Amino acid sequence: MSFIIQATQTIRQNILDAISHLNTEQLHQIPTPLSNNIIWNVGHIVATQQILCYKLANQNMLIPVDFIELYKKGSSPKSWNGLQDIEIIKSYLKLTSDAFENDYNSKKLNNYSEYATSSGIVLKTIEDAIIYNYGHENLHYGSVLNLRKLV
Repeated sequence: MSFIIQATQTIRQNILDAISHLNTEQLHQIPTPLSNNIIWNVGHIVATQQILCYKLANQNMLIPVDFIELYKKGSSPKSWNGLQDIEIIKSYLKLTSDAFENDYNSKKLNNYSEYATSSGIVLKTIEDAIIYNYGHENLHYGSVLNLRKLV
């Protein structure tokens, strides 16, 4: 698991590097005909990890529930009232990455509730969730890189 956790941290740093030169308008732009933008993908990574690895492990999530609502599966920036605070989203990406390793190593996340994902994969343990989340974060990293070309 150490490798996957470290690889996830690297992906998150790569995301921060990939968006570092983009302005607020570029981060919020939703290219036609898509339904989301770069900053939604970054926030979605955070929200999904918190749901999969904390909520389903019966632990308090590290970020506010209203943040989760903005970025959870099925949400869209088209429903937002204004622009999101980019620095807060970036800080959550870093905070949740740093805290996760400690929480996993301390076995805080071992009380895991089985969960069937929308892709039909059943997560039975925190280790399953970590592996699934790594793939999910890579998918959205790819989306960020593709969206960056369009803005």
